[in-house]
Formats: sequence, C-alpha cells, structure tokens
Amino acid sequence: MSGPEQKEVSPSALPVPEIPKCLQIRSVTKGLISYAESLEMKQCRRAAHACIWAPHPGFTNFGECRAAIMMHLRFDGTFGFPGGLIEDGEDVIDGLNREMAEEIGWNPALETRKNMVLHFFIVQITLEQFTELEKNCVLAPEYGNEVFGTIRVPLYTMANEYSGLPAFLNNKFIGIAKQQLLLALYQQKIMPESEITEVLYKSQNYKLAPSRV
Repeated sequence: MSGPEQKEVSPSALPVPEIPKCLQIRSVTKGLISYAESLEMKQCRRAAHACIWAPHPGFTNFGECRAAIMMHLRFDGTFGFPGGLIEDGEDVIDGLNREMAEEIGWNPALETRKNMVLHFFIVQITLEQFTELEKNCVLAPEYGNEVFGTIRVPLYTMANEYSGLPAFLNNKFIGIAKQQLLLALYQQKIMPESEITEVLYKSQNYKLAPSRV
C-alpha cells in the first residue's frame, strides 16, 4: 500500500512546527525541537508515532466527516497513535515502520534512559487505502495484545454542543496524544484554530451542554 505521490522531504530538513495559540501549553511546547536537533540527543530514549489520515468529504447522520483519522485503543485502556519505542541503535524511521507493521499490519516504508525524545509523523493516504488498512488491522501481530481496536476520530460537534469531538477529547489519552491529534488537525488544515479552540472549550466545560445523550 502506498500513499498519494508527494514530493519527498528529508525529515532532517523539517522545521519546528507552528503551534496554534490554543495549544501553546507546557506539555506541547516545552522542549519542542526539530528532527535534526533531536538526533543530537544521544542520551535519550526515543519513541515515534504516526497520525494516519485520509481526506473524507461528505456527511454522516451526525455531522461532517472532513477526514478519517486513525487512533487505537491501547492495552492500558488509553487512546493513542500507532507507534512505540525505538530500539537502541535503530533508525527512527525504521523503528516507526516496524511498530506500525506490528500494531496495524502496515509498513508504509517512510523515507529515510530517563529522558525521552518523541517523534510525531503525519501520513496522508487515500480513503480507499485507509479503509483497506482498517480491515487489515485485525491481522497485525500485536492486535489483541498491545492494540485492542482501531477507531476513527469524530470530527464534528453535535447539536447538544458536546457529543462528537468535544466528548471524544474527554477520553483518556496516552502521553500527549490528544495534543498531537489537535496539532495534526491544525497542521493539515482539517480544522481551523478558531474551531479547535471552541471544541476545547466545549470539551472542558461539558457540564454546560443541555444534553449529553
């Protein structure tokens, strides 16, 4: 399976991503560095994860689809993105490819101790490829062990001003996976900053919703 043709860019050439104001909090911006800078931190353990998404125009009975974004339910009961720890001496990209092959049965062949360096990649594929990947996830080696299921993130807010994405954000996420999700929405122009800010407000003030059913 391969994604749509895109101009190849070396990860080492990628700059520090722009962070929208609504996500400029300590857990996201503290220690934010470029990929090239991260490779100089030899004393740190590494982990890499990927947000896999596909454009998905159209509507469901509950709201606009916009995009299909894959997250999964982990063995510890939290939501996160495919990926995991990079082994000592292993290339970051190779390690991420290995983790995705183990957890969701897909190796996209991406090019090229106490402290932890977290690498986060965003991979765009077609909706047809995304649907095929969902079907094949149950055949992955770690399905039922590290991964208990994959889900699509609801990117709409229902009429009660809470159900949908605001409610989803009140689930338990591993590490900073929730912030990574919102950053991906912003970086890929799936959702504008103003709407992300509104969704966060509704999520954090869910008691204001007239009905949460």
